Amino acid sequence: MTRRPLWALLTGATISTAGTRMSQLAVPWLVLTSTHSAVDTGLVGTAEIAPYVVLQVLGAPLVDRFGGHRIAQSGNVIAALAMGAIPIAWGAGLHQLGLILALVFAAGLARGPADPAGRVLLPAVTGQAGMSIDRSAALFDGASRVAGLVGAPLAGVLIGSIGAADVVAFDAVTFLAAAGLLLLVPTDAGHTGVPGPAGYLARLAESFSFVRKHPLLRSIAGMVLFTNLADAAMSGLFVLLWVQHHYGGPGRVGLMSAVFGIGAVAGTAVMVAAGVRLPRRWTFALTFLLAGAPRFVVLVVPAPFPVVLGVWALAGLTAGAVNPLLAAAEYDAVPRELQARVLAVVGSLAWAGIPFGALLGGLLVNATSLTTAIAVAAGLYLVATLDPILRPAWRLMDRPAAVGEERPAAARL
Repeated sequence: MTRRPLWALLTGATISTAGTRMSQLAVPWLVLTSTHSAVDTGLVGTAEIAPYVVLQVLGAPLVDRFGGHRIAQSGNVIAALAMGAIPIAWGAGLHQLGLILALVFAAGLARGPADPAGRVLLPAVTGQAGMSIDRSAALFDGASRVAGLVGAPLAGVLIGSIGAADVVAFDAVTFLAAAGLLLLVPTDAGHTGVPGPAGYLARLAESFSFVRKHPLLRSIAGMVLFTNLADAAMSGLFVLLWVQHHYGGPGRVGLMSAVFGIGAVAGTAVMVAAGVRLPRRWTFALTFLLAGAPRFVVLVVPAPFPVVLGVWALAGLTAGAVNPLLAAAEYDAVPRELQARVLAVVGSLAWAGIPFGALLGGLLVNATSLTTAIAVAAGLYLVATLDPILRPAWRLMDRPAAVGEERPAAARL
């Protein structure tokens, strides 16, 4: 029994995610300050996330063939090269929007299969560490939360001191560090030895069929599609415009992200310590309800900034439970030999709205107002997060032991 591969995987995810959080603020800020266009700024998120979503699915059979370890490592290296080219181009005076969009598009192409490949390694290294999947999923999400806690506020400070282009350069370095840490993870981690369909298209078809027949996975993908759409509009545009309008600079964006991140880390720590003793479905439903719409509503009402921070802190605390519960339920629902492809399908469907979140948000702002756009997103979030409370398909989220049965037949195929 060894925990070194697990800690290497978690550390690499933390480092690369911190860099990504920084560039997700820095690159849109470069575009916003040079073009002064909400739509152009929204295009940055679309250009990176659209290929990321598509390649999650199209690249999943490659994980079966070449292994999660190799795909994750090579994807991090390619993403490092793409993101590293942005500050080089900016320093050379090449400020064209098309070039920036092409480079973030290349980074999204590389990360699309690489990030799911890294997640597929988690059950294997969890078993080597002698840990429950509930706890390791919470630790993995906690790594992302810590990264967001460090990355976004640090980006807000560094953009004002060293410039947004240099912040993007740091992101490139973090991808290289993540690739290096994967050397400590066994190259055969995640391989089950169970053969799948012979052809590429047959493997894709099997994955989509599994999701289509599984009520819980369908529900997860549908619900999170809409919440991610709203979140993308918030993080990629709304909060930037709101802070710019009220305070003139990006510093308070970092502060809002910091309090949300601190709350989320605390919430994730609770899940690490006590998650296996909490009912998955109702914990998930109630925490997601509190983590979503209130963050949007508080930007619509004329609330003082300390109140905004308080609401975002509470939202973060409850958000810390959401992803670990989802991940643990998905790992339990999907047989190990199908996880690379099926979890990629669920992830891509859930992420399908993200490429368009900031862009649609920009169009809505231009057509109405920032306040109206945020209010519409709040309503969308509220409706989506009521789904786990109202529909019985979410009962499958509970652990098999909690409902007195084994994995549902729909999960076997």
